[in-house]
Amino acid sequence: MAERIDAHIAEIRNDSVHGATFLTKKALAAIREAAVAGSQEKTLRKAALQIAAARPMMASLFNVANGLLFQLDEDAGRDAVIAYCDAFAESMDRAAASVLESGIERIAGARTVLTHSYSSLVCETLLAAAGRGERFRVVCTESRPGNEGVALAERVCKAGIETSLAIDASAGFMMQRIDLVLLGADGVGRFGLVHKMGTYPIALAARESQVPFVSLATSEKFWPAEVRYVSEPSKPSDEIGGKNVCFDAINLYFDVTPLRLVDTVVTEESALEAGGILDLCGSKPLHPLLKKSVG
Repeated sequence: MAERIDAHIAEIRNDSVHGATFLTKKALAAIREAAVAGSQEKTLRKAALQIAAARPMMASLFNVANGLLFQLDEDAGRDAVIAYCDAFAESMDRAAASVLESGIERIAGARTVLTHSYSSLVCETLLAAAGRGERFRVVCTESRPGNEGVALAERVCKAGIETSLAIDASAGFMMQRIDLVLLGADGVGRFGLVHKMGTYPIALAARESQVPFVSLATSEKFWPAEVRYVSEPSKPSDEIGGKNVCFDAINLYFDVTPLRLVDTVVTEESALEAGGILDLCGSKPLHPLLKKSVG
């Protein structure tokens, strides 16, 4: 069973297509499967540490691992671990439904909404808002090198929403035509908001043009306050055409936007500004086994 868990975690580590919500549920399914199979506590603890390290820019994966370690301290029994996985997944779904409702309220009255990358929660919020009669245009950035924004543009366009696809570098120039920047988050910490590369300059442009910059993020996407962001290694150079041996290619998937540039992060509980974000992060305990990996 340990080999099977390792294989699942390797898939999560190497998946460059799916977002945090999908990969978090995949991790929960792997843990649940291991518990059903009767895996020993030490196997589950090892899996938790591997999950936390698999995608360090995705806070929900880290929180699955963090919570699992606390659960194993309290009760490492099969049924208790299964219940933990089920409760975490159900909580994610309930929280997303609540944030979606708040997101629709943010869209109301906006003529043009700009979004970056592909957030399943943002996508569902846009579709729900249109379904309830809101009329607006969506501008999706390409979000290179993975072009996640192209996938989002295709989905909302097919749903009948007026949609434009824009190159990433045009976002700042276009900001005066935008009423709302609405995007997701791979994680939120005391150090800032982690999202697809290019989010930081979009936030700067939004602030300059006085356009609201809003992130939709359920509470499992907030790191404990002790966690410090660890930058990711550069990805394959051939994704950006860097095949010349004379120079290095810098191909990063995520950046960090300082909290001072984030107007609001909408959670299932409330809409948070910087102070509220720090409070929420501060309320999250960090398991001792993870402390040495986040300093």
